[in-house]
Amino acid sequence: MSLLEKTLEDKEELYKLALKYFQNIDAEEYENVKFNTISPKSISILLDHDFIPTPCIEIRLDLYQQEQEFSNCRYILYVDEKKEFVNEFLIFN
Repeated sequence: MSLLEKTLEDKEELYKLALKYFQNIDAEEYENVKFNTISPKSISILLDHDFIPTPCIEIRLDLYQQEQEFSNCRYILYVDEKKEFVNEFLIFN
């Protein structure tokens, strides 16, 4: 089975995995920020990147504070084909 087929098949599992990793981030990194809503944003297959080993799967979550209409924060998790951790980013806009 190709990486694309496996990614499509495991979409919900991948979003759950990203949420699990996000919830395990060191609280000191964002201690003053509380997120009321976490929404799945996208899943992509990354084929080429300067510093992320590829191919890998990129999973994005949008993070919302209070009653915001638009997300000002994003969590991005990178995993390999075996769903093992590659890298992660918490981005504040």
